[in-house]
Amino acid sequence: MKKVAESGLVSVKDFFDNPKNIFLAHEFIAQVDAATVTKFTVQYNLFGGSTVALHTKRHAAIFDKIDSLEVIGCFCLTELGYGNNAVKMETTVTYDSKTSEFVVETPTPLS
Repeated sequence: MKKVAESGLVSVKDFFDNPKNIFLAHEFIAQVDAATVTKFTVQYNLFGGSTVALHTKRHAAIFDKIDSLEVIGCFCLTELGYGNNAVKMETTVTYDSKTSEFVVETPTPLS
């Protein structure tokens, strides 16, 4: 991942005007190493792509830090019964403003 980031050949900012570059990078990296392409997907798509898609002006400064790996993204999706089938997932998370906490509800053993 460090070598990919240092190459400067791909950027989360590509989502604005050249998204094919991100997908092409996936294809090339996948031919070399499956573990690296998984990490690339999390950093540049799930984290970086979401940041680009949902950003406000205050988030724009983070794009270069995502590209350089100064800021690392993560992804956590776990439900024993449903894996990544988001439609069937039972877990909910709500923010409780009174306690400033997130409340996670898992109604069944599979959630």
